Amino acid sequence: MFRFLKPKAIRSPSPRVSLKSSSQALRFYPSSHLTAPLFGEGSPNSFSFSGANRGDFYRFLRDRIPIVSSGIWTWVHLCATRQNYEIKGDESAIRQAQVLIRDLQRRVHPRKDGDVHGLERLTESFFLELFTLGRFAAQVHLLPDRSGISHVEMIDPYRLFWKKAKDGRLLPYLEGDNDELHTIQPELFFHRTLFSDLSQPQGVEPLASIPFVIEIEQRMLDDMARSSHHAGTPRLQVKITPPAANSGEDRKSYHSRINRYFDRTIEQFQNLQPDDNIFTWSDVEVEVVGGPANGESWKLSREQVIEDVITGLKLFPWVLGRSHGTTKNWIFAQYNLLMQIVDSVQLLGGDFAEWLIQLELRLRGNPCSVDWQFTPNQDPFIVERNRAKLMNLERIDKMVQAGYISKDQAKRELGV
Repeated sequence: MFRFLKPKAIRSPSPRVSLKSSSQALRFYPSSHLTAPLFGEGSPNSFSFSGANRGDFYRFLRDRIPIVSSGIWTWVHLCATRQNYEIKGDESAIRQAQVLIRDLQRRVHPRKDGDVHGLERLTESFFLELFTLGRFAAQVHLLPDRSGISHVEMIDPYRLFWKKAKDGRLLPYLEGDNDELHTIQPELFFHRTLFSDLSQPQGVEPLASIPFVIEIEQRMLDDMARSSHHAGTPRLQVKITPPAANSGEDRKSYHSRINRYFDRTIEQFQNLQPDDNIFTWSDVEVEVVGGPANGESWKLSREQVIEDVITGLKLFPWVLGRSHGTTKNWIFAQYNLLMQIVDSVQLLGGDFAEWLIQLELRLRGNPCSVDWQFTPNQDPFIVERNRAKLMNLERIDKMVQAGYISKDQAKRELGV
C-alpha cells in the first residue's frame, strides 16, 4: 500500500496566565504543536496501490512526484526531437505519397483539435507512455470503405494478454469490459516495449524499481516539514528566574509583582533596536534554540534517496542538474552512453510512424517506402570531437606520407 502524505493544518495556542497556584502563575509562550499526518485516502495527494491499477499508479508517480516527473520529461524530450521523413520511390509516386501523408497527418491523431502534425504528436505520446509504463500499444481504425486509416486508438497495455499459439508464437488478446478476451487483428495492431524480455512479452516496467524509494522520500519530506515547524527556525529563548517573595507578601501581590517584572523584560526584547543594549538583573538568561542544526543531515539523506530515484529512472544526476563534483571526462562518457540509449529508443518511435505511413500507402496502392528520422540532439562536446577527428586525420596522413600504410588502408581507417 503506497500512500503519499499531506500534513494537517498547524495550530498555535495563544499564551495565557493562570493564578490558581504558584507553579502555574508565570506567563509562558508554548511552542506550536503538530497534529498527526494524514494517511487516509481521499486526499488529492494520496494514492492507494492495489496491484490491479499499475498503469494509473505509474502515471500518478509521473504527474505528482517532482523528481519522477522531471526524469520522464527529460527522457521524452531527449527522444522527441524535431522529426522529418524521407520518401523513396519514383517521382510520380513520391508526389502522390506526399499528398497522402499530409492528409494522414490531419486525421491520424485520436484527438480532434485540427492538429496538422498528428504523427509527431503520436510519437511524443509513444515516448511518454513508453518511459512511464515501459510498453505501448495501439490499434488502427480504418475508413468505412477500408481505403485508408481513419484514426489510431491508444490501448491500455495492461488490458493486453498474450497466449502461445501451436506454432510457438505469442498472440495478443484484448480484455473487454466483461473480462472476456478478444482477438486483435495483427495487421492493425502495434506494440513495443522499452526493454525486450522473451519471458515477458508485455515488457519490463522502468518505474518498478522506485515506488519503495519514492515512499521513503515522501515520508522524509513530511518529517522534514514537521521538524522545520517544530524547531527549524532559530529563536531566542529568554529565561527569567522569578524573584523570591518578600517577607509578609501575600500570593496575589507576589504574582502581580513578578508578572510586571516579566512584562517589562519582554517589552525590552520586543522593542529592541539593532544598536540597543539590554539591562537586566542577573536572573535573565538568553539562549538561541532551534535552527538548522540538523539541516545538513536532512539534505544529505534526501539527496541520497533522490539519487536512488534518478538511478531507477536510468538517468545520471547531472542530467537533472544534480551533479556533485563529477569530472568533465566522466560526464563526456556518460553523455555518449545517454545518446546511445536515445538513438535506440528513437528507432522504436520511428518504427511507429513508419508503420502507420506504410500501412496508409499500401491501402492507397502507393509503392513508396518511408524513412522516419529524428534530428540528433545538440552535442556540447562537438568542438572536442572535431579536434579529435582532425588529430586522427593528421596522424593517418603522416603514416601515408611516411609509407607505413597505403591510401586505401588510410581510407578504411577513416571509414571512407
